[in-house]
Amino acid sequence: MIRIIIWNLFLFCLPFLMSWAWTIWVRRSQPDVETRRNYAMSVAIGTVLVLSSLLVWRFMSGDAPDASYVPPHLKDGQIEPGRFE
Repeated sequence: MIRIIIWNLFLFCLPFLMSWAWTIWVRRSQPDVETRRNYAMSVAIGTVLVLSSLLVWRFMSGDAPDASYVPPHLKDGQIEPGRFE
């Protein structure tokens, strides 16, 4: 249980840590405007690609809406996982 809590806290803090690291990097290296614009455009394109892949995965995966669910059950001493038929 504690592992799950720590993992969720890490995932929650990750964007803040990345923003902090970005701020430190910009202060130390002072990249020119063109370089920062390229990084910003890369982040924007990456965000669009991730969101579009999540949407495609959402609508292309899964089972048919009219399928019936068979819950997990015990068969010959082995647990058969749940499935749609």
